[in-house]
Amino acid sequence: MTKNTCDYLAIQHAFSKLFFDSESMSEKDLVARHQVFSLALHSEVSDLASAVHYKDHRPIQTETQRQKILYETVDIMRYCLAVLNLWGFTGEDYEDAFDSRDAFLWNRETRGLQNWAGQPVVVVDVDDVLAQFRLGFFGWIKEKFGIEFDVEGSSYYNSAPVRDISNEEAFMEFIKSGGIRSLPINDKIAKSLKMLKEKGFWIHLLTARPAENLKCLYDTCLWLSSNDIAYDSVAFSPEKYRWLLDKDFFKQGKMICAVDDAPKHIAEYAKQGLKVLVPKRSYNSEVWDLKNVITFDWWEDDLCKKVEEIVSDAD
Repeated sequence: MTKNTCDYLAIQHAFSKLFFDSESMSEKDLVARHQVFSLALHSEVSDLASAVHYKDHRPIQTETQRQKILYETVDIMRYCLAVLNLWGFTGEDYEDAFDSRDAFLWNRETRGLQNWAGQPVVVVDVDDVLAQFRLGFFGWIKEKFGIEFDVEGSSYYNSAPVRDISNEEAFMEFIKSGGIRSLPINDKIAKSLKMLKEKGFWIHLLTARPAENLKCLYDTCLWLSSNDIAYDSVAFSPEKYRWLLDKDFFKQGKMICAVDDAPKHIAEYAKQGLKVLVPKRSYNSEVWDLKNVITFDWWEDDLCKKVEEIVSDAD
Protein backbone atom coordinates (compact mmCIF):
# COMPACT_ATOMS: atom_id res chain seq x y z
CA MET A 1 0.00 0.00 0.00
CA THR A 2 1.32 3.44 -0.93
CA LYS A 3 2.45 5.55 2.03
CA ASN A 4 1.36 9.17 2.42
CA THR A 5 3.02 12.11 4.17
CA CYS A 6 1.51 11.20 7.53
CA ASP A 7 2.96 7.68 7.28
CA TYR A 8 6.47 8.94 6.56
CA LEU A 9 6.26 11.47 9.40
CA ALA A 10 5.22 8.67 11.79
CA ILE A 11 8.09 6.44 10.64
CA GLN A 12 10.63 9.22 11.17
CA HIS A 13 9.08 10.16 14.52
CA ALA A 14 9.45 6.60 15.80
CA PHE A 15 13.12 6.61 14.81
CA SER A 16 13.80 10.05 16.36
CA LYS A 17 12.32 8.88 19.68
CA LEU A 18 15.32 6.56 20.05
CA PHE A 19 17.35 9.72 20.70
CA PHE A 20 15.02 12.37 22.15
CA ASP A 21 11.41 13.20 22.95
CA SER A 22 10.49 16.49 21.29
CA GLU A 23 7.20 16.69 23.18
CA SER A 24 9.02 17.15 26.50
CA MET A 25 11.69 19.55 25.22
CA SER A 26 11.90 23.26 26.06
CA GLU A 27 11.95 25.92 23.33
CA LYS A 28 15.70 26.29 23.89
CA ASP A 29 16.23 22.56 23.40
CA LEU A 30 14.04 22.52 20.30
CA VAL A 31 16.08 25.34 18.78
CA ALA A 32 19.32 23.49 19.55
CA ARG A 33 18.00 20.29 17.95
CA HIS A 34 16.78 22.30 14.96
CA GLN A 35 20.32 23.61 14.49
CA VAL A 36 21.73 20.08 14.63
CA PHE A 37 19.28 18.89 11.98
CA SER A 38 20.02 21.90 9.76
CA LEU A 39 23.78 21.31 9.91
CA ALA A 40 23.32 17.60 9.24
CA LEU A 41 21.02 18.44 6.34
CA HIS A 42 23.69 20.76 4.93
CA SER A 43 26.19 17.88 5.06
CA GLU A 44 23.78 15.54 3.26
CA VAL A 45 23.19 18.12 0.53
CA SER A 46 26.95 18.37 0.04
CA ASP A 47 27.12 14.59 -0.32
CA LEU A 48 24.30 14.73 -2.86
CA ALA A 49 26.23 17.31 -4.87
CA SER A 50 29.30 15.06 -4.89
CA ALA A 51 27.30 12.27 -6.56
CA VAL A 52 27.81 13.99 -9.92
CA HIS A 53 30.79 15.61 -11.62
CA TYR A 54 30.66 19.33 -10.91
CA LYS A 55 34.31 20.36 -10.48
CA ASP A 56 35.02 21.43 -14.04
CA HIS A 57 38.64 22.28 -13.21
CA ARG A 58 39.43 18.61 -12.51
CA PRO A 59 41.04 16.78 -15.48
CA ILE A 60 39.17 13.53 -14.83
CA GLN A 61 35.37 13.44 -14.95
CA THR A 62 33.86 11.24 -12.26
CA GLU A 63 30.94 8.96 -12.97
CA THR A 64 27.42 9.89 -11.95
CA GLN A 65 26.53 7.82 -8.88
CA ARG A 66 22.81 7.12 -9.28
CA GLN A 67 22.51 5.01 -6.11
CA LYS A 68 24.16 7.76 -4.09
CA ILE A 69 21.71 10.28 -5.55
CA LEU A 70 18.81 8.09 -4.47
CA TYR A 71 19.93 7.33 -0.93
CA GLU A 72 21.31 10.78 -0.15
CA THR A 73 17.96 12.20 -1.26
CA VAL A 74 16.23 9.83 1.17
CA ASP A 75 18.49 11.04 3.98
CA ILE A 76 17.75 14.66 3.09
CA MET A 77 14.03 14.01 3.13
CA ARG A 78 14.28 12.22 6.47
CA TYR A 79 16.00 15.21 8.05
CA CYS A 80 13.26 17.43 6.65
CA LEU A 81 10.64 15.11 8.13
CA ALA A 82 12.51 15.22 11.45
CA VAL A 83 12.34 19.03 11.44
CA LEU A 84 8.59 18.93 10.80
CA ASN A 85 8.11 16.44 13.62
CA LEU A 86 10.30 18.51 15.92
CA TRP A 87 7.99 21.49 15.63
CA GLY A 88 4.77 19.48 15.71
CA PHE A 89 3.66 19.89 12.10
CA THR A 90 1.28 17.27 10.74
CA GLY A 91 1.03 15.63 7.36
CA GLU A 92 -1.96 17.83 6.60
CA ASP A 93 0.10 20.92 7.49
CA TYR A 94 2.80 19.87 5.05
CA GLU A 95 0.38 19.04 2.23
CA ASP A 96 -1.48 22.32 2.69
CA ALA A 97 1.81 24.23 2.68
CA PHE A 98 2.99 22.35 -0.41
CA ASP A 99 -0.21 23.18 -2.30
CA SER A 100 -0.14 26.90 -1.49
CA ARG A 101 3.62 27.22 -2.07
CA ASP A 102 3.19 25.40 -5.40
CA ALA A 103 0.51 27.90 -6.43
CA PHE A 104 2.85 30.76 -5.50
CA LEU A 105 5.73 29.33 -7.54
CA TRP A 106 3.54 28.83 -10.61
CA ASN A 107 2.24 32.39 -10.20
CA ARG A 108 5.78 33.78 -9.94
CA GLU A 109 7.06 31.95 -12.98
CA THR A 110 4.07 32.26 -15.34
CA ARG A 111 2.60 35.63 -14.38
CA GLY A 112 4.09 39.00 -13.57
CA LEU A 113 4.69 42.52 -14.80
CA GLN A 114 7.87 41.35 -16.52
CA ASN A 115 5.52 39.94 -19.17
CA TRP A 116 3.58 43.16 -19.68
CA ALA A 117 3.75 44.18 -23.35
CA GLY A 118 2.00 47.54 -23.45
CA GLN A 119 -1.62 46.48 -22.92
CA PRO A 120 -4.05 48.86 -21.19
CA VAL A 121 -4.04 48.03 -17.47
CA VAL A 122 -6.87 47.73 -14.96
CA VAL A 123 -5.72 47.60 -11.32
CA VAL A 124 -8.13 45.54 -9.24
CA ASP A 125 -8.39 45.11 -5.47
CA VAL A 126 -9.05 41.63 -4.08
CA ASP A 127 -10.93 41.84 -0.77
CA ASP A 128 -14.55 42.89 -1.09
CA VAL A 129 -14.09 43.49 -4.80
CA LEU A 130 -13.19 40.05 -6.12
CA ALA A 131 -13.35 38.07 -2.86
CA GLN A 132 -16.16 38.46 -0.34
CA PHE A 133 -13.79 39.04 2.55
CA ARG A 134 -16.19 40.47 5.10
CA LEU A 135 -18.65 37.64 4.59
CA GLY A 136 -15.93 35.04 5.06
CA PHE A 137 -14.09 36.70 7.96
CA PHE A 138 -17.19 37.74 9.92
CA GLY A 139 -18.69 34.29 9.35
CA TRP A 140 -15.55 32.71 10.80
CA ILE A 141 -15.72 35.02 13.85
CA LYS A 142 -19.34 34.06 14.46
CA GLU A 143 -18.58 30.35 14.18
CA LYS A 144 -15.45 30.45 16.35
CA PHE A 145 -16.35 33.09 18.95
CA GLY A 146 -20.13 33.36 18.75
CA ILE A 147 -19.88 37.10 18.00
CA GLU A 148 -21.81 38.58 15.09
CA PHE A 149 -20.57 41.58 13.11
CA ASP A 150 -22.67 43.29 10.46
CA VAL A 151 -21.32 42.60 6.98
CA GLU A 152 -23.03 45.79 5.83
CA GLY A 153 -21.75 47.90 8.74
CA SER A 154 -20.79 51.51 8.06
CA SER A 155 -17.23 51.22 9.37
CA TYR A 156 -14.60 50.09 6.83
CA TYR A 157 -12.30 48.63 9.48
CA ASN A 158 -14.03 46.96 12.38
CA SER A 159 -11.89 47.82 15.42
CA ALA A 160 -14.08 46.11 18.02
CA PRO A 161 -12.28 43.40 20.01
CA VAL A 162 -13.17 39.76 19.51
CA ARG A 163 -13.57 38.39 23.02
CA ASP A 164 -10.15 38.90 24.67
CA ILE A 165 -8.17 39.55 21.47
CA SER A 166 -8.03 42.52 19.13
CA ASN A 167 -9.61 42.49 15.70
CA GLU A 168 -6.13 42.45 14.15
CA GLU A 169 -5.18 39.40 16.22
CA ALA A 170 -8.41 37.74 15.08
CA PHE A 171 -7.46 38.51 11.47
CA MET A 172 -4.07 36.85 11.97
CA GLU A 173 -5.79 33.82 13.49
CA PHE A 174 -8.19 33.73 10.54
CA ILE A 175 -5.21 33.60 8.16
CA LYS A 176 -3.50 30.93 10.28
CA SER A 177 -6.63 28.78 10.20
CA GLY A 178 -6.63 28.81 6.39
CA GLY A 179 -9.53 31.23 6.11
CA ILE A 180 -8.05 32.95 3.04
CA ARG A 181 -8.46 29.71 1.08
CA SER A 182 -12.21 29.47 1.65
CA LEU A 183 -13.31 33.06 0.99
CA PRO A 184 -16.39 33.17 -1.26
CA ILE A 185 -15.97 34.85 -4.63
CA ASN A 186 -18.06 37.54 -6.32
CA ASP A 187 -18.89 35.65 -9.52
CA LYS A 188 -20.03 38.81 -11.30
CA ILE A 189 -16.61 40.43 -10.85
CA ALA A 190 -14.76 37.23 -11.76
CA LYS A 191 -16.70 36.98 -15.03
CA SER A 192 -15.98 40.64 -15.81
CA LEU A 193 -12.24 40.10 -15.31
CA LYS A 194 -12.34 37.20 -17.75
CA MET A 195 -14.12 39.36 -20.31
CA LEU A 196 -11.63 42.20 -19.82
CA LYS A 197 -8.71 39.84 -20.46
CA GLU A 198 -10.39 38.51 -23.57
CA LYS A 199 -10.74 42.09 -24.81
CA GLY A 200 -7.00 42.70 -24.39
CA PHE A 201 -6.79 44.40 -21.00
CA TRP A 202 -4.00 43.50 -18.57
CA ILE A 203 -5.51 42.63 -15.17
CA HIS A 204 -3.22 43.54 -12.29
CA LEU A 205 -4.45 42.54 -8.83
CA LEU A 206 -3.24 44.87 -6.08
CA THR A 207 -4.11 43.92 -2.50
CA ALA A 208 -3.22 45.39 0.88
CA ARG A 209 -2.98 41.92 2.43
CA PRO A 210 0.22 41.41 4.45
CA ALA A 211 2.73 39.71 2.14
CA GLU A 212 5.17 39.33 5.04
CA ASN A 213 2.74 36.74 6.42
CA LEU A 214 3.80 33.79 4.26
CA LYS A 215 0.59 31.84 4.77
CA CYS A 216 -1.42 34.86 3.61
CA LEU A 217 0.85 35.30 0.59
CA TYR A 218 0.82 31.66 -0.49
CA ASP A 219 -2.86 31.03 0.32
CA THR A 220 -3.80 34.07 -1.75
CA CYS A 221 -2.06 32.52 -4.76
CA LEU A 222 -3.78 29.20 -4.08
CA TRP A 223 -7.18 30.93 -3.84
CA LEU A 224 -6.63 32.66 -7.18
CA SER A 225 -5.60 29.38 -8.78
CA SER A 226 -8.38 27.31 -7.20
CA ASN A 227 -11.03 29.78 -8.34
CA ASP A 228 -9.58 30.04 -11.85
CA ILE A 229 -9.35 33.82 -11.62
CA ALA A 230 -8.47 35.61 -14.86
CA TYR A 231 -5.53 37.91 -14.08
CA ASP A 232 -2.04 38.70 -15.37
CA SER A 233 -0.11 39.80 -12.28
CA VAL A 234 -0.57 40.34 -8.57
CA ALA A 235 1.17 42.45 -5.93
CA PHE A 236 0.79 43.18 -2.21
CA SER A 237 1.11 46.66 -0.75
CA PRO A 238 -0.65 48.67 1.97
CA GLU A 239 0.30 51.85 0.06
CA LYS A 240 -1.21 51.21 -3.34
CA TYR A 241 -0.69 54.55 -5.08
CA ARG A 242 2.93 54.69 -3.93
CA TRP A 243 3.42 51.15 -5.25
CA LEU A 244 2.25 52.29 -8.72
CA LEU A 245 4.66 55.19 -9.12
CA ASP A 246 7.68 53.36 -10.53
CA LYS A 247 5.80 50.78 -12.60
CA ASP A 248 6.27 50.99 -16.36
CA PHE A 249 2.57 50.77 -17.20
CA PHE A 250 1.86 53.67 -14.85
CA LYS A 251 4.71 55.86 -16.11
CA GLN A 252 3.65 55.20 -19.70
CA GLY A 253 0.05 56.26 -19.00
CA LYS A 254 -1.36 52.80 -19.71
CA MET A 255 -3.39 52.51 -16.52
CA ILE A 256 -7.07 52.85 -17.40
CA CYS A 257 -8.48 52.81 -13.88
CA ALA A 258 -8.41 51.19 -10.47
CA VAL A 259 -11.19 49.15 -8.90
CA ASP A 260 -11.23 49.41 -5.10
CA ASP A 261 -13.61 49.51 -2.15
CA ALA A 262 -11.39 51.07 0.54
CA PRO A 263 -12.00 54.80 1.19
CA LYS A 264 -8.27 55.41 1.83
CA HIS A 265 -7.09 54.00 -1.50
CA ILE A 266 -10.05 55.42 -3.43
CA ALA A 267 -9.32 58.93 -2.16
CA GLU A 268 -5.60 58.66 -2.96
CA TYR A 269 -6.24 57.39 -6.49
CA ALA A 270 -8.86 60.05 -7.18
CA LYS A 271 -6.76 62.89 -5.77
CA GLN A 272 -3.98 61.96 -8.18
CA GLY A 273 -6.33 62.14 -11.16
CA LEU A 274 -6.87 58.39 -11.60
CA LYS A 275 -10.31 57.05 -12.44
CA VAL A 276 -11.61 54.73 -9.72
CA LEU A 277 -14.47 52.28 -10.04
CA VAL A 278 -16.01 51.86 -6.60
CA PRO A 279 -18.46 49.15 -5.56
CA LYS A 280 -21.09 50.98 -3.52
CA ARG A 281 -20.84 49.77 0.06
CA SER A 282 -22.13 51.31 3.28
CA TYR A 283 -18.59 51.96 4.52
CA ASN A 284 -17.33 53.91 1.50
CA SER A 285 -20.18 56.36 0.87
CA GLU A 286 -17.95 59.25 1.98
CA VAL A 287 -15.98 59.06 -1.30
CA TRP A 288 -18.81 58.54 -3.79
CA ASP A 289 -18.96 62.21 -4.76
CA LEU A 290 -15.22 62.72 -5.23
CA LYS A 291 -13.97 63.78 -8.65
CA ASN A 292 -12.73 60.77 -10.69
CA VAL A 293 -14.83 58.32 -8.64
CA ILE A 294 -17.35 56.19 -10.54
CA THR A 295 -19.62 54.04 -8.42
CA PHE A 296 -21.28 50.79 -9.45
CA ASP A 297 -23.51 48.12 -7.97
CA TRP A 298 -21.23 45.34 -6.69
CA TRP A 299 -23.79 42.62 -7.39
CA GLU A 300 -25.57 43.81 -10.52
CA ASP A 301 -23.41 46.05 -12.72
CA ASP A 302 -21.09 44.78 -15.45
CA LEU A 303 -17.57 45.87 -14.50
CA CYS A 304 -16.31 45.19 -18.01
CA LYS A 305 -18.79 47.67 -19.47
CA LYS A 306 -17.81 50.25 -16.85
CA VAL A 307 -14.14 49.98 -17.85
CA GLU A 308 -15.02 50.23 -21.54
CA GLU A 309 -17.06 53.38 -20.83
CA ILE A 310 -13.97 54.97 -19.23
CA VAL A 311 -11.92 54.12 -22.33
CA SER A 312 -14.64 55.46 -24.61
CA ASP A 313 -14.94 58.74 -22.66
CA ALA A 314 -11.16 59.21 -22.80
CA ASP A 315 -11.21 58.84 -26.57
